[in-house]
Amino acid sequence: MGNEITMAFWPPNAPTLFSIAVDAAKRLSGAAPRAGGYKDALVSLVFAAASLEAFLNEIAYLAGGKNSFRAPEPAIVSAFAQVMEEAEESRASIQSKFQLGNLALTGTTYDKGSAPYQEFSDLIAVRNLLMHGKSNERFSRVGDKPVMLNPASVLDRLASKNLLHEAPPEHQKGFVAIAGESFIAEVLRNEELEGMFPKDVGDRMMTRWTFVIGTRAVAEWACTTVSSMASDLIDKAPPGRWKEIMEAQFGKAFATPFA
Repeated sequence: MGNEITMAFWPPNAPTLFSIAVDAAKRLSGAAPRAGGYKDALVSLVFAAASLEAFLNEIAYLAGGKNSFRAPEPAIVSAFAQVMEEAEESRASIQSKFQLGNLALTGTTYDKGSAPYQEFSDLIAVRNLLMHGKSNERFSRVGDKPVMLNPASVLDRLASKNLLHEAPPEHQKGFVAIAGESFIAEVLRNEELEGMFPKDVGDRMMTRWTFVIGTRAVAEWACTTVSSMASDLIDKAPPGRWKEIMEAQFGKAFATPFA
């Protein structure tokens, strides 16, 4: 029997997940940036966030000592691996993991009010609410116009970024913002609310808040945000084999996908 050659092969998952997010966003290239109701935008948002979680787990694996990729590295790399391992065992949030990782690599935490962390934090909040949230209807008025926001926290985070669905002028006449679950159309016809809303509210109703975030602008923002976070962390790694592998495995895969 001849000599046998054994090769270690490690295929990361994060680039594949991110490519799904980017492909979904690019399928919306012909849509108006702020036209809502596109399911591909939701696909892009969810997979972009998932790819970032996978990316962090995979670079932590590469930094650790239980794999065949390691060469002698600066002590900061093993410190990063240890911090990430303990964060995983304690079931820390992805926001906490990035803060701890940044602290291990740079000695400081992210500024929560600045890019890229603020955009990343908003993305994760929206993804979490989409996947795990509960409805939170809020009925109020702005001037003489009724406002229905559901869930309020999503629109509050994204409205200022000019990413959400932009209602056509004929819809804007009656409502400042409309987003809610499908049963609201029936609630509005409750006798107790009679007179508070126009009788033709039905043709202005966006039946779900996912309609409002289902825009090309949201999809591209999600992908760009993830690209910025991944690239930022790679750039902060010390020179060495760990950084070289990250650049080879993730650098191009997470490059900014939109101009």
